Amino acid sequence: MIIWLASYPKSGNTWVRSIVAALMYSNDGIFNFNLLKKIKQFPTENDFKKFTNDLSNFHEIKKYWEDAQDLINLDNKIKFLKTHHINCKIDQYNFTNRRNTLASIYIVRDPRNLVSSISNHYNKTLEDSKEFLLTPKFIGGHKKKVF
Repeated sequence: MIIWLASYPKSGNTWVRSIVAALMYSNDGIFNFNLLKKIKQFPTENDFKKFTNDLSNFHEIKKYWEDAQDLINLDNKIKFLKTHHINCKIDQYNFTNRRNTLASIYIVRDPRNLVSSISNHYNKTLEDSKEFLLTPKFIGGHKKKVF
């Protein structure tokens, strides 16, 4: 079963993953960067290679969200996964379901701080960063590439 660490990009997902990884995957609760590898991102291209070769087509990929999670859960173990995806239904395809999901931890950052973080990270002006965040194509995923 999956416990999702879900956030908008640049909202603190890596920081929360660091805390969770240190608490769950170390013997002493002390963080080291190798622990971040224990909490993988979903979706990635690798998650869909068994289902389709059209890995840049969002409309093809969405058909296999739940199937890819079924494969991830074959071991019947609890795992944390990072995502920037919204828990939604697009057409008749759900991003996840109760069979695959145990819980979600939603990471929310003050949007005023998010604008400055985007500005610093992408070397954009504050105004450009605000527009970047408000552009619908960014909210639903990158225009040219799904992953």
